[in-house]
Formats: sequence, C-alpha cells, structure tokens
Amino acid sequence: MKLILLVDDNEDNLYYLESLLGGHGYQTITARHGAEALTKARKRAPDILISDLLMPVMDGYTLLRHWKHDQALRGIPFIVYTATYTEPEDEELAINLGADAFILKPAEPEVFLAKLRVVEQRVIDNSLNTPSQSGGNQEALLKEYSETLIRKLEEKMLQLEEANRELQLDIARRREAEDRIEQLAFYDPLTGLPNRRLMQDRLQHSIAASSRLQRFGALLFIDLDNFKTLNDTKGHNAGDKLLMMAAQRLDSCVREGDTVARFGGDEFVVILEALSDNVDQAASRAEVAGEKILRAMSKPYQLQGEDYHGSASVGVSLFRDRDISAEELIRRADTAMYQAKRNGRNTLYFYDPAMQAALEARLQMETDMRIALEETQFCLYLQPQVDTDGNVVGAEALIRWISPEKGIISPVQFIPLAEETGLIVPIGNWVLNAACRKLKIWENSAVTASLQLAINVSARQFHQDDFVDQVLTALSKNRVRPGSLKLELTESLILDNIDSAVDKMNALTAAGVRFSMDDFGTGYSSLSYLTQLPLHQLKIDQSFVHKMHDRPVNAVIVQTIIGMANNLDIEVIAEGVETAEQFQFLKDQGCPLFQGYHFGKPVSEKAFEQALTREPGC
Repeated sequence: MKLILLVDDNEDNLYYLESLLGGHGYQTITARHGAEALTKARKRAPDILISDLLMPVMDGYTLLRHWKHDQALRGIPFIVYTATYTEPEDEELAINLGADAFILKPAEPEVFLAKLRVVEQRVIDNSLNTPSQSGGNQEALLKEYSETLIRKLEEKMLQLEEANRELQLDIARRREAEDRIEQLAFYDPLTGLPNRRLMQDRLQHSIAASSRLQRFGALLFIDLDNFKTLNDTKGHNAGDKLLMMAAQRLDSCVREGDTVARFGGDEFVVILEALSDNVDQAASRAEVAGEKILRAMSKPYQLQGEDYHGSASVGVSLFRDRDISAEELIRRADTAMYQAKRNGRNTLYFYDPAMQAALEARLQMETDMRIALEETQFCLYLQPQVDTDGNVVGAEALIRWISPEKGIISPVQFIPLAEETGLIVPIGNWVLNAACRKLKIWENSAVTASLQLAINVSARQFHQDDFVDQVLTALSKNRVRPGSLKLELTESLILDNIDSAVDKMNALTAAGVRFSMDDFGTGYSSLSYLTQLPLHQLKIDQSFVHKMHDRPVNAVIVQTIIGMANNLDIEVIAEGVETAEQFQFLKDQGCPLFQGYHFGKPVSEKAFEQALTREPGC
C-alpha cells in the first residue's frame, strides 16, 4: 500500500483527500506546512507528496525547493494541488522547480486520481528504464509494473463502460430530439392531433388503398360553428380550450384505424377507411359517423366556469378511385361543409357537383365585396322615422351595394357572407363614418339639424376591442354631436356578453351616443337585463306589428312592451308599420315613434332629403 504525504493548512482539504485516497487503497499522513512535511518525510519517506502552495511557516514553493535539493527525497514525486493558481506563470514556476504534476482545486475525483496514477506510472517507467538504479529489485519492479498494467486495463474497461453509457444516453437524447422534431413537423402542438401535412400524406395512402381494395372511404371536413364569435367574446384561451376538448371528442367518435387531424383554425378532418365496396352502404356508414360527431360536438363545453353550447358543420366526400387527388378530395368535402353552414349549421351534407358552382359564386362575391370597399361601391339608403303627427324626426341608415356590373345588390345577399368572412367589420366601420359625414351635413341645414340617424351594429364589429374608439374617432373626425347618432344593437348581441356590452355602452353613453335595442321582444331573457342597460330606445320587432290584428297575442305583446318602456322612461319605436290601421292602433297604445313602408321605403340620401320639403302628415 502506497504512502502519500498530504500537506495543507486547511483541515477540510486534508479530510477530503484522506477520504478519497483511503477509499482507493492509499495510506496517508498529513502536515500543516512545509517545515512539518520535511520533518515527517525525513523520518518516514512517503511514496508521493501532495502539497498546497499558500501555507504558513513554509509555503509550497519553498518546500518544493528543499525537497528537490534533499538527496533522500528528491526522487519522490511532488504534486502541487492548489486553488491559488491564477496565472500560467505559477504553474510554469512549479514545474521548473521540479513539480511532477500541477492540479487545480477543486478537481473531480476521477481527474485527481487519474493524474496521480500518471505520476505513479512515470515512476515505474523510469525505474524499468534505469536498471543500474533498480539493482536486485528488478523482479519486484516487474511485478509492480504488471499490477499497474492490470489496474490500467481495468480502468480502461471502466472508462469504456462509462463511454458506452454516455453513448447510449446520447442515442436516447438524439431519438428524443428526433421524436420531438417529428412531433413538431407532423402533429398539431395544441391538440396533439396529426396536422395538415401528415393528414394529406395519410389521405393519399388511403386513396391508394381504397383503389387497390375497391372499397369506398370517406373524408369528413368539420368546422366548429360560431368559433370566431367565441374567440372575440371569451378570448383566445377559451378558444384554445374548446379546440382541445373538441379534438378529444372527435377522436372518441372514430375507429382505431381512422385518422382525426386538425386542418387549421377551427377546422378538423376525419379519414374513414374501407367503409364498404357498395357506395350506398359506404355513404350510410359515413353518415352514421358524421351524425355521431355532430352529437358529440353539440354537448355543452365547460368554459370559464360556464356551459358553452357549441355545434359543428360537417361536409362529406366519398372516394375510391386513384384519379382523385388529396387536394381535390379536401376541396369537395370543404365545399359540402360550407353547404351545411349555409343550411342552418349543426348538420351534415354530402358533396354534390352542383355545390361547386355555388361555392365559386360565393368566392366571387367575397372578392367583389373587397373591391367594393376599396372603390366605395357602397352607399346609404335612408328610411324615415316619424312621430305621431307624421313628422320626420330621424332615419335609419341601411347599406346598399351598387355594383357596376350587377346593379343594386340586396343586403340579404351579401351581409351574411360579410358576417361569415369578417368583412362586416370594415363594412360596418364604413357605415359608421358615412353616417357621421351625413350628420355633419345635416347639422348645417335648418331642415335637418335636429334629425337623428340610426345605424345597425353587427356583433362582430361591436365585439372588437377598439369599437368604442372607432365610434369616438368617427364622431370627432367629422365634428358631429354624439347625441344625433343612434346605434342599434340586437338582444342576442348584448346578452352574448352582457358585462362587456354594458362597459362599452356606458363609455359611449357618457360621450352622448344613444342606443336602441333592435328586434325587441324576439329574445327570451332580455327583460331580466333591461334595467342594467343604458338604453334610450326599444324597437318593437316588425313580426309583432304585422300580425297585431290577426293574432291577439301579438297585440298584447306590443301593448306590454309600450307600457313597460314608458314605465322605465325608455323611448319606443315600432318598425314595419305598413298600414294606417297599424299606425292608429300603435298611437292609441301610446307608441310615440314609427318606421315602415307606410311612411316611406328606404331611399337614396338625395331622395330622402328632397322628401323632407314636402308637407308632413300620414
């Protein structure tokens, strides 16, 4: 067992080295400074000395000089183990003085022991190469050399085992990284479903397999209904949570070998493979799967502590032949899905070639609408609002689209598409600014200065974060009295997110803007919220006005609305008044304001203003 002399003034350092070396078969003795080390070494020569540099009484450099000048000690290896090394010159000085190794504190145990063994091996090599010095100890040296070789071989084996473990770990890490890259490349990070790229690859394989087996498959294109409205009202976190829950529900609706993928946004795709070799039976099975999906999607979702009732629209396209591409199949299923949306949502439609023409017409109208916004093809038509004497007190502004190619396009044709595509927001903003420009013109004329102008506000526009700023900016830019502008909101728009609605309405009411609740009475919960809203006017829906004389219950509803509004000090206007009889009945019930064909159809701004010069009375 080799004896090592440890020299250090720090007890903790000595204890650490004693423990480390003792655990690896070495015997140790210690000294607190160089002078003590020399005394102990001369009494009992160690096999190796390991010394710190900075110590009291005699430092490490001085000890090294004495050591190498002592005839009995100079052949014993001297290793410097220090934390005071800051410059390369320190190590250079120690080596020049005769140090056999220079190790920095704190060294890893493996590093420290490896350097120690290098020094030991150097001693053995020197002994074997100088027979004159070894004399009769040649056999002992050979034995020691053999033992050292065996130990080094064992160490190499351990190093190889450690290297192998590191290699295995590197391989595992690489596989993990590759899996992560594949996950990012082929799977949707939000839902964990295959993404569009992977779905298209699987669809191509499914088409090929269906052709080879001569069995029909089906592609289902699924779109969540009203998802954009949810995002606008509840926020993107709620939208993301809904997408994750919808993905889980979809996955539970299909067979193990089928594919559910997220196509993008709120759109999903399901690939149903090998349904049947009979087209009718395949269609029936696809319909069953689609209906199962519709039921799953229509169950309530828990969002922000409340039940959210959603639904989906599903388009289906069957396939069997190789001559159809994945892109074409997706396009067909997408076309069928839009047909489902146009026919009430929460339903399923199979692709029909006739749908393509309708889709192309829709896409063309969307393009034309964007051009219409850029080229200002829209204009306002105004329908008069009158008092009990028939005097015009204001108007409702209704948008019209004057196409250079198609003439006047009814709002019934383009407003639903504008809502669906989001174009309703810039269109609504155009209406807002056009109305403010008109009000500014009216303020400069004695005939029109007192008139109010009402405009309809869509849910999509109202739920924009900057809606209040949009209104205030339009009023300020045109220098219009806020009280002459009236914003018409529907019951459903307000009640969809009443807290947000009240905040926006209060902000604009404080600025002087007036609010009218459109289509009042068609909802089912508006009465309980009515007192919370800063409303100036209720608009009795024309469906009640039209049938007041045919259905007594309608007359009662109208009477109730008028009485309630009067008690709440809210103004009432009846729309859809078409006959003198209806006008008289409403006046008798205390209704103060009216709108409808009996007083005038919507007409151009010029025609409306010309009509104001006529005598009042209806």
